[in-house]
Amino acid sequence: MLDHLSNGRLEIGVGRGGVMEAFFWGQDDDSDSNYQRYLETLAVIRKGLSSEYLTFQGDFHQFDKLPMRLGPVQKPFPPMWYMRNAETAALEGMNTVIVGTLESLKTETQRYHQVWKSTHGEGSLNEQGQNPKIGLVVHMVVADTDEEAINLASPAWDKYKWNLAAPRRIEAEKRGLTQFQTSKDGSFGFVGDRPANLPARETRKDIEAEIERFDQQSNRKDPTRLGGVALAGSPKSVHRYLEEYIETGANYFVCSFQWGDIDHKTAMNSINLFSEHILPQYM
Repeated sequence: MLDHLSNGRLEIGVGRGGVMEAFFWGQDDDSDSNYQRYLETLAVIRKGLSSEYLTFQGDFHQFDKLPMRLGPVQKPFPPMWYMRNAETAALEGMNTVIVGTLESLKTETQRYHQVWKSTHGEGSLNEQGQNPKIGLVVHMVVADTDEEAINLASPAWDKYKWNLAAPRRIEAEKRGLTQFQTSKDGSFGFVGDRPANLPARETRKDIEAEIERFDQQSNRKDPTRLGGVALAGSPKSVHRYLEEYIETGANYFVCSFQWGDIDHKTAMNSINLFSEHILPQYM
Protein backbone atom coordinates (compact mmCIF):
# COMPACT_ATOMS: atom_id res chain seq x y z
CA MET A 1 0.00 0.00 0.00
CA LEU A 2 2.82 2.43 0.82
CA ASP A 3 4.30 1.84 -2.62
CA HIS A 4 0.96 2.81 -4.17
CA LEU A 5 0.47 5.84 -1.91
CA SER A 6 3.94 7.09 -2.84
CA ASN A 7 3.50 6.26 -6.54
CA GLY A 8 6.29 3.70 -6.55
CA ARG A 9 8.78 5.44 -4.27
CA LEU A 10 8.90 2.97 -1.37
CA GLU A 11 12.35 1.61 -0.51
CA ILE A 12 12.96 -1.07 2.14
CA GLY A 13 15.87 -1.29 4.56
CA VAL A 14 16.73 -4.73 5.95
CA GLY A 15 19.17 -6.07 8.55
CA ARG A 16 19.45 -8.94 10.99
CA GLY A 17 19.60 -6.94 14.22
CA GLY A 18 21.26 -8.02 17.44
CA VAL A 19 20.74 -10.89 19.87
CA MET A 20 19.82 -8.59 22.75
CA GLU A 21 17.08 -6.99 20.68
CA ALA A 22 15.82 -10.49 19.90
CA PHE A 23 15.68 -11.18 23.64
CA PHE A 24 13.55 -8.09 24.24
CA TRP A 25 11.21 -9.16 21.42
CA GLY A 26 10.70 -12.58 23.01
CA GLN A 27 12.69 -14.45 20.36
CA ASP A 28 15.57 -16.91 20.68
CA ASP A 29 18.58 -14.86 21.69
CA ASP A 30 21.39 -16.99 20.26
CA SER A 31 23.34 -15.86 17.21
CA ASP A 32 22.46 -18.85 15.02
CA SER A 33 18.70 -18.39 15.45
CA ASN A 34 19.07 -14.66 14.99
CA TYR A 35 20.82 -15.07 11.65
CA GLN A 36 18.54 -17.83 10.37
CA ARG A 37 15.46 -15.81 11.30
CA TYR A 38 16.80 -12.88 9.29
CA LEU A 39 17.45 -15.02 6.20
CA GLU A 40 14.03 -16.64 6.38
CA THR A 41 12.16 -13.38 6.98
CA LEU A 42 13.92 -11.77 4.02
CA ALA A 43 12.97 -14.72 1.81
CA VAL A 44 9.32 -14.40 2.93
CA ILE A 45 9.25 -10.67 2.15
CA ARG A 46 10.76 -11.12 -1.30
CA LYS A 47 8.50 -14.01 -2.21
CA GLY A 48 5.38 -12.40 -0.79
CA LEU A 49 5.87 -9.09 -2.59
CA SER A 50 6.46 -10.81 -5.91
CA SER A 51 3.70 -13.46 -5.75
CA GLU A 52 -0.07 -13.51 -6.15
CA TYR A 53 -0.27 -16.16 -3.41
CA LEU A 54 2.35 -16.79 -0.75
CA THR A 55 3.18 -20.37 0.16
CA PHE A 56 6.16 -20.81 2.45
CA GLN A 57 7.20 -23.46 4.96
CA GLY A 58 10.15 -22.48 7.13
CA ASP A 59 11.47 -22.90 10.63
CA PHE A 60 9.98 -19.62 11.84
CA HIS A 61 7.23 -18.77 9.35
CA GLN A 62 4.58 -20.85 7.58
CA PHE A 63 2.11 -19.63 4.98
CA ASP A 64 -0.28 -21.63 2.81
CA LYS A 65 -1.65 -19.88 -0.28
CA LEU A 66 -1.93 -16.53 1.49
CA PRO A 67 -3.51 -14.04 -0.97
CA MET A 68 -1.26 -11.07 -1.61
CA ARG A 69 -4.11 -8.84 -2.72
CA LEU A 70 -2.17 -5.65 -3.34
CA GLY A 71 1.17 -6.05 -5.03
CA PRO A 72 3.74 -3.25 -5.13
CA VAL A 73 4.01 -0.74 -7.95
CA GLN A 74 7.70 -1.54 -8.34
CA LYS A 75 8.42 -4.99 -9.72
CA PRO A 76 9.26 -7.55 -8.57
CA PHE A 77 9.41 -5.61 -5.26
CA PRO A 78 10.66 -2.21 -4.05
CA PRO A 79 14.43 -1.58 -3.90
CA MET A 80 16.15 -2.94 -0.82
CA TRP A 81 18.95 -1.44 1.25
CA TYR A 82 21.44 -3.22 3.50
CA MET A 83 23.33 -0.99 5.93
CA ARG A 84 27.04 -0.98 6.72
CA ASN A 85 28.13 -4.02 4.69
CA ALA A 86 28.87 -3.28 1.05
CA GLU A 87 29.83 -6.85 0.15
CA THR A 88 26.62 -8.41 1.45
CA ALA A 89 24.57 -5.68 -0.21
CA ALA A 90 26.23 -6.35 -3.57
CA LEU A 91 25.80 -10.12 -3.30
CA GLU A 92 22.11 -9.70 -2.46
CA GLY A 93 21.50 -7.13 -5.21
CA MET A 94 20.80 -4.36 -2.72
CA ASN A 95 21.78 -0.73 -2.34
CA THR A 96 23.84 0.21 0.71
CA VAL A 97 24.65 3.09 3.03
CA ILE A 98 27.77 2.60 5.12
CA VAL A 99 29.46 4.33 8.03
CA GLY A 100 32.99 5.65 7.72
CA THR A 101 35.43 8.18 6.35
CA LEU A 102 35.97 9.28 2.76
CA GLU A 103 38.99 6.97 2.63
CA SER A 104 36.96 3.95 3.73
CA LEU A 105 34.10 4.95 1.41
CA LYS A 106 36.42 4.81 -1.61
CA THR A 107 37.62 1.34 -0.65
CA GLU A 108 34.09 0.09 0.06
CA THR A 109 32.75 1.55 -3.20
CA GLN A 110 35.40 -0.26 -5.21
CA ARG A 111 34.66 -3.50 -3.37
CA TYR A 112 30.91 -3.04 -3.85
CA HIS A 113 31.25 -2.67 -7.62
CA GLN A 114 33.71 -5.57 -7.85
CA VAL A 115 31.36 -7.94 -6.03
CA TRP A 116 28.34 -6.65 -7.97
CA LYS A 117 30.14 -7.23 -11.28
CA SER A 118 31.28 -10.75 -10.38
CA THR A 119 27.85 -11.69 -9.00
CA HIS A 120 25.42 -10.02 -11.40
CA GLY A 121 27.53 -9.15 -14.45
CA GLU A 122 29.30 -6.03 -15.63
CA GLY A 123 26.96 -3.07 -16.08
CA SER A 124 23.99 -4.99 -14.70
CA LEU A 125 21.15 -3.15 -12.98
CA ASN A 126 19.28 -4.16 -9.85
CA GLU A 127 15.99 -6.06 -9.98
CA GLN A 128 14.06 -2.81 -10.37
CA GLY A 129 16.12 -1.81 -13.43
CA GLN A 130 18.13 0.86 -11.60
CA ASN A 131 21.83 1.43 -11.07
CA PRO A 132 22.97 0.06 -7.70
CA LYS A 133 23.63 2.76 -5.11
CA ILE A 134 26.29 3.13 -2.44
CA GLY A 135 27.05 6.05 -0.17
CA LEU A 136 27.60 7.42 3.32
CA VAL A 137 25.23 8.90 5.84
CA VAL A 138 26.93 12.15 6.85
CA HIS A 139 26.01 13.83 10.13
CA MET A 140 26.66 17.49 9.54
CA VAL A 141 26.31 21.00 10.88
CA VAL A 142 26.55 23.93 8.46
CA ALA A 143 27.10 27.44 9.81
CA ASP A 144 28.44 30.77 8.55
CA THR A 145 31.98 29.90 9.68
CA ASP A 146 33.93 26.72 10.37
CA GLU A 147 34.50 27.77 13.97
CA GLU A 148 30.80 28.26 14.66
CA ALA A 149 29.89 24.92 13.07
CA ILE A 150 32.58 23.02 15.00
CA ASN A 151 31.52 24.58 18.31
CA LEU A 152 27.94 23.45 17.67
CA ALA A 153 28.76 20.01 16.32
CA SER A 154 31.51 18.75 18.65
CA PRO A 155 29.41 18.38 21.84
CA ALA A 156 26.47 17.06 19.80
CA TRP A 157 28.72 14.40 18.25
CA ASP A 158 29.85 13.23 21.67
CA LYS A 159 26.20 13.07 22.77
CA TYR A 160 25.24 11.16 19.62
CA LYS A 161 27.89 8.51 20.23
CA TRP A 162 26.78 8.19 23.86
CA ASN A 163 23.18 7.67 22.71
CA LEU A 164 24.24 4.75 20.51
CA ALA A 165 25.54 2.67 23.39
CA ALA A 166 24.52 3.95 26.80
CA PRO A 167 20.74 3.29 26.80
CA ARG A 168 21.33 -0.35 25.82
CA ARG A 169 24.07 -0.75 28.44
CA ILE A 170 22.03 0.87 31.20
CA GLU A 171 18.95 -1.26 30.49
CA ALA A 172 21.02 -4.44 30.34
CA GLU A 173 22.72 -3.61 33.63
CA LYS A 174 19.36 -2.91 35.29
CA ARG A 175 18.10 -6.34 34.24
CA GLY A 176 21.34 -8.17 34.98
CA LEU A 177 21.63 -9.39 31.38
CA THR A 178 25.30 -10.28 31.66
CA GLN A 179 24.95 -12.91 28.92
CA PHE A 180 24.97 -10.04 26.43
CA GLN A 181 28.03 -8.33 27.87
CA THR A 182 31.39 -8.72 26.21
CA SER A 183 34.36 -8.95 28.53
CA LYS A 184 36.50 -7.01 26.07
CA ASP A 185 34.90 -3.58 26.25
CA GLY A 186 31.83 -3.95 28.45
CA SER A 187 29.41 -3.27 25.59
CA PHE A 188 26.06 -4.99 25.26
CA GLY A 189 24.07 -6.44 22.40
CA PHE A 190 26.58 -7.59 19.77
CA VAL A 191 28.08 -10.61 21.50
CA GLY A 192 27.48 -14.33 21.39
CA ASP A 193 28.81 -17.34 19.54
CA ARG A 194 29.40 -16.86 15.85
CA PRO A 195 26.71 -18.61 13.74
CA ALA A 196 28.18 -21.72 12.15
CA ASN A 197 27.21 -20.75 8.59
CA LEU A 198 27.70 -17.00 8.92
CA PRO A 199 29.82 -15.59 6.07
CA ALA A 200 33.03 -13.91 7.20
CA ARG A 201 31.78 -10.60 5.81
CA GLU A 202 28.87 -10.69 8.26
CA THR A 203 30.81 -10.37 11.50
CA ARG A 204 28.61 -8.08 13.55
CA LYS A 205 30.28 -4.87 14.73
CA ASP A 206 29.04 -2.52 17.41
CA ILE A 207 28.27 0.68 15.49
CA GLU A 208 29.33 2.87 18.43
CA ALA A 209 32.70 1.13 18.60
CA GLU A 210 33.04 1.30 14.82
CA ILE A 211 32.45 5.05 14.75
CA GLU A 212 34.95 5.49 17.58
CA ARG A 213 37.50 3.50 15.59
CA PHE A 214 37.02 5.69 12.52
CA ASP A 215 37.38 8.80 14.66
CA GLN A 216 40.65 7.53 16.09
CA GLN A 217 42.12 6.18 12.85
CA SER A 218 41.34 9.10 10.57
CA ASN A 219 44.55 10.42 9.03
CA ARG A 220 43.00 13.81 8.36
CA LYS A 221 43.90 16.92 10.32
CA ASP A 222 40.96 18.94 9.01
CA PRO A 223 39.01 19.99 12.14
CA THR A 224 35.76 20.24 10.15
CA ARG A 225 35.74 16.44 9.74
CA LEU A 226 35.27 15.72 13.47
CA GLY A 227 37.65 12.78 13.34
CA GLY A 228 36.64 11.79 9.82
CA VAL A 229 33.04 10.62 10.19
CA ALA A 230 30.90 13.69 10.96
CA LEU A 231 31.16 17.06 9.23
CA ALA A 232 30.97 20.63 10.52
CA GLY A 233 31.81 23.71 8.53
CA SER A 234 30.90 26.68 6.42
CA PRO A 235 29.23 26.18 3.03
CA LYS A 236 32.69 26.48 1.45
CA SER A 237 34.09 23.67 3.61
CA VAL A 238 31.07 21.45 3.00
CA HIS A 239 31.42 22.02 -0.75
CA ARG A 240 35.08 20.98 -0.54
CA TYR A 241 34.01 17.81 1.27
CA LEU A 242 31.44 16.99 -1.41
CA GLU A 243 34.00 17.40 -4.18
CA GLU A 244 36.17 14.81 -2.42
CA TYR A 245 33.09 12.66 -1.86
CA ILE A 246 32.37 12.52 -5.60
CA GLU A 247 35.93 11.38 -6.27
CA THR A 248 35.34 8.22 -4.20
CA GLY A 249 33.02 6.87 -6.90
CA ALA A 250 30.02 6.71 -4.57
CA ASN A 251 26.73 7.68 -6.22
CA TYR A 252 24.48 8.29 -3.21
CA PHE A 253 24.61 10.82 -0.37
CA VAL A 254 22.57 10.99 2.83
CA CYS A 255 22.52 14.12 5.00
CA SER A 256 21.60 14.05 8.67
CA PHE A 257 21.11 17.52 10.13
CA GLN A 258 19.63 16.78 13.57
CA TRP A 259 21.41 14.31 15.85
CA GLY A 260 22.84 14.20 19.35
CA ASP A 261 21.36 17.21 21.14
CA ILE A 262 21.17 19.56 18.15
CA ASP A 263 18.06 21.71 18.47
CA HIS A 264 15.51 22.51 15.77
CA LYS A 265 16.84 26.02 15.13
CA THR A 266 20.38 24.79 14.53
CA ALA A 267 19.19 21.99 12.27
CA MET A 268 17.03 24.34 10.19
CA ASN A 269 19.91 26.79 9.82
CA SER A 270 22.09 23.95 8.50
CA ILE A 271 19.36 22.86 6.08
CA ASN A 272 18.82 26.40 4.81
CA LEU A 273 22.53 27.05 4.26
CA PHE A 274 22.94 23.68 2.54
CA SER A 275 19.90 24.29 0.31
CA GLU A 276 20.87 27.84 -0.63
CA HIS A 277 24.64 27.61 -1.06
CA ILE A 278 25.57 23.98 -1.73
CA LEU A 279 22.73 22.00 -3.28
CA PRO A 280 22.29 24.26 -6.36
CA GLN A 281 25.86 23.43 -7.41
CA TYR A 282 24.89 19.79 -7.90
CA MET A 283 21.53 20.14 -9.62
